[in-house]
Amino acid sequence: MPMWPTSDDPIQGRAVSAHLSWCGEEPGSGAIAPATWSVIGEHVDHVGGVVIISLASVEVAVCLSFREDEKIRVQLHSDGGQVLEDATDLPALAEYAAEQQPGVDEAGRPTVPPHPRGGLARRVGGILWMMVHRQLLSRDTSGIDVTVVSDIPTDSGLGALSSMDAAVALALHHSAGELDDAPARARLAEVCTQAGATFSQFPPLRARHTAALRGTGDTVSVVDYSDGSVTQAPHPVTKDTTAYAVFAPTDGIAPGKSKLIRERQRFTNRAAHAFGVDSLRQLPDAPQRVTEWLQAVQNFHGPAGTPSLVDARSWLDFYERETSRAQQLASALRSRRHTDIWQLLGASQAALHLDYGLGGTDMALAQLCQNRGAISARSAAAGVSGAVIVVVPRIHAANFEADLSADGLMLVPLHPGEASRAFN
Repeated sequence: MPMWPTSDDPIQGRAVSAHLSWCGEEPGSGAIAPATWSVIGEHVDHVGGVVIISLASVEVAVCLSFREDEKIRVQLHSDGGQVLEDATDLPALAEYAAEQQPGVDEAGRPTVPPHPRGGLARRVGGILWMMVHRQLLSRDTSGIDVTVVSDIPTDSGLGALSSMDAAVALALHHSAGELDDAPARARLAEVCTQAGATFSQFPPLRARHTAALRGTGDTVSVVDYSDGSVTQAPHPVTKDTTAYAVFAPTDGIAPGKSKLIRERQRFTNRAAHAFGVDSLRQLPDAPQRVTEWLQAVQNFHGPAGTPSLVDARSWLDFYERETSRAQQLASALRSRRHTDIWQLLGASQAALHLDYGLGGTDMALAQLCQNRGAISARSAAAGVSGAVIVVVPRIHAANFEADLSADGLMLVPLHPGEASRAFN
């Protein structure tokens, strides 16, 4: 079967049952979060750009119980019955968080922390650690057992880890009995992103956390990181089209170009700090001015630890143009100009490869899908996943599915999802 299989049993019941079997007790709280898929802009969030993102109906459910021994234990059920267990503890998380803090060397130059290398327990525990230190949980919180049941394929580019983050944060928030409103969910999204950036080997996409916690199923979220606003726009998928995530099954998420992506993010963050702005989008004529600043840094300190001037200018131009494309796409969605939508998505896909240098197997897969009849095919998470998001005319959907099945590929239909919700 080319279609990703899903269970007929409600995911909440499966998560509660799995937690009871593993821990021997009913969970103290739980939450469900949807998959997310990026329409455009997923590489410009850290420069204050615009990201357009949607929810999907496949979900992750989390159940948790509190411990008294500072241990963090996680059991993950995913991908056709696979079970993964991992563990850490709060002292180890505190030590690792300290390692991730920037400093300065003897010459006064900033030192760069090592890239995060945390696994499942460190990522989940990082959310707990971050919520405690941001006073969203009591400082008496001393450990958790977390059961995760995920219907989201790990290699589909649908943000399985980010959905898990959102569910864990919401379950912890629910356990504290705090008000579940828009400001609280905005804070939880920030915590998830900060924890992922500090504790996980995979660089988080802020908009996935924002959409999972604050989005709606029948529209797409337009997240403008210059001011933090979240608005809704009509969905690009209509009654005349069908959307899929398409991927070649593998043994799970590979780091891919995660290190490269983090290095670019650190470069832009350092540049924003040098100019005293929160993001480079707030800096007029940023590509030219940042390039000149970089050249001055290299002239004084040497080129070690910095990108080449050519690469940096290419990235900066990409950020500016991709943000512009995302803004144009939001306008096209609101005015229902679907021809413009597909053209903008095609331009973005080409720029990911030619301007931003994140081309991989996803580029070839996107071309294959277009050859099979897709009107749009764009990388789901360029540099991290080999999956693509495709939109197909509904009248050709059955033939498309059959053709992709013959190619040995897997499809996940992208039906509308709903925002994260907690349960007892």
